[in-house]
Amino acid sequence: MVFPRIALCFLANFALCLASTIALAGPESTAEGNKRVLILAQHDSIQPATQETIRAVVAALAQRLPGNVEIYSEYMDAARFPEPDDFARFKSGIVAKYAALPLDVVMPLGQDALNFMLANRSEIAPRVPIVFAAVDAQDASRASSQPGVGGLISHFDVRRTVELARQLQPDARRLVVMTGSAVFDRSWEATARTALRDFDPTIQIDYVSGLTLDGFKQVAAELPRDAMLLIITILQDASGRQFVSRNAAAEIAQASGAPAYAHYSTYMGIGIVGGSMQTFAQMGADVAEIAADVLLNENQSPQIHESVARPVIDWRQLRRWGIDESRVPADAELMFYEPSIWDEYRSLIQATIVVILLQAATIFALIVESRRRRSTADRLTQERVEFARLSRVSQLGELSGALAHELRQPLAAILANAEAGRRLLAKQPPDFAEVKEILDDIVSDNQRAATVISQLRNMIVKGESEFDRVDLNQAVRSTLKLVNSELLTRQTTVSFLDEKQSFLVQGNLAQLQQVILNLLLNAADAMTELTPAKRRITVETRLRKDGSRELAVSDLGPGLSAQMMADAFKPFFTSKQTGLGLGLAISRSIAQSHGGSLGFDEAWEVGARIILVLPAP
Repeated sequence: MVFPRIALCFLANFALCLASTIALAGPESTAEGNKRVLILAQHDSIQPATQETIRAVVAALAQRLPGNVEIYSEYMDAARFPEPDDFARFKSGIVAKYAALPLDVVMPLGQDALNFMLANRSEIAPRVPIVFAAVDAQDASRASSQPGVGGLISHFDVRRTVELARQLQPDARRLVVMTGSAVFDRSWEATARTALRDFDPTIQIDYVSGLTLDGFKQVAAELPRDAMLLIITILQDASGRQFVSRNAAAEIAQASGAPAYAHYSTYMGIGIVGGSMQTFAQMGADVAEIAADVLLNENQSPQIHESVARPVIDWRQLRRWGIDESRVPADAELMFYEPSIWDEYRSLIQATIVVILLQAATIFALIVESRRRRSTADRLTQERVEFARLSRVSQLGELSGALAHELRQPLAAILANAEAGRRLLAKQPPDFAEVKEILDDIVSDNQRAATVISQLRNMIVKGESEFDRVDLNQAVRSTLKLVNSELLTRQTTVSFLDEKQSFLVQGNLAQLQQVILNLLLNAADAMTELTPAKRRITVETRLRKDGSRELAVSDLGPGLSAQMMADAFKPFFTSKQTGLGLGLAISRSIAQSHGGSLGFDEAWEVGARIILVLPAP
């Protein structure tokens, strides 16, 4: 299996070198004045960290030295070939390859690459500036003591990553640190032990190594949710199986029963919650800037710079593990951030809520106002109905004498017939035929009295809000019977010109009778100054062309002026010495409540004529 992996590394190396040379050098890459940069990577070319760093170096140099730099790259693959003999063979190849190719800068990436270059500098690139990256402060200080050596101190901080995990999981009491079996993996385990030697004593720290990948996954799966898992590097497991560390970490993180953390930015997006990191892209750009300064100023020696690490957190993993977002450091970089609908559309939602609340308040106010108006309207209707009833009672009070006469006549007849019957029964033999006629007269007089009482009751009792089909002609006739004695007393005659058919309207009989009664009495009052022979009232019903019903009452009195016609319907307006002036106002309100109208005929020339119009049922 070694040969295919070496072949893969070689092909990736060749492709990246070719792409770099074409992109940066262009068609005149061998021309005088071009700068040559050799990137010496500690790991193989398929490691995500290596790829990300070199891409950033290429992009940054292309921007600083467009068309004026040639980039070459070599990969030590030190994790899989860590022996001195492996390094010796690698050195021989490099020396032979670049013997006739002068280099301007060598850029080691990683501690092993730097150590290799320092040990073999005189053979590979004598007196050529060395600009390193991915090296800690101790190795950087030792290397910079040599002339022409400088670069970027990188911070892959295990301790700060654990501190971040502790901040996100304050209740955690156990930390598990996983490393593989490769030499590079073991060196990182030693670094982790040193960094965490004096960490919080309340935290139990377990170092797990020497397992196969399945063994790592099993240990991770058995972790409780309140534990912390730190995955450092796993380039090789106990069975000798080799991995891209990122891929091994992904499988372990997905199987873990506890949140997993790491200090490499290339681990982000595979199930890791986060860590204290510097991105390899930023590291590549920073080291390329140092190299560009050296290339543009041949007499300048490389300087030492430090990279900046910061908390990096995968937002999706916070959600996965239910970690409180308020515990995230303020300076943290959130990756894969998926804002909630509230976070993304907060202003719009707030504005919408305000609009809805305003609309709801408006609707509520309208409902309250509508109910208040309806309540007021109902109360006014009840008061109007009650007032109309009282007015009707008042009118009937004016007819009390006539009504008493109407009742006195049948009662007197009943009494006379009863006495006559008693005398006839006292004769021997009794005249039963005559007695039967007398009894028939008594029944007839009784029905006549009952009719008068029934009519009075219908006009006085409450409960008149119900509408039904009413024969308007019959309403006129019943009212004429009721007011007949009064009109006889006033020596006033009435002519009723009606349609010889049923004349139906939708209304309340008692209210319609009240209107008719009011119109009849007003007409009679208007003719008190006339001689009895001229006191004539005409009542007429007819069907209009639009289907509505018309009832007209006319008299031969002095008539009304236009102003009086307008004022007559105003409450408390009257031309009589007695009276409240409410009859016509109430009558018009009754007509309107029936969907009709009540008004004077202004074209009428003799006396006055008032017209009640009601819609068809």
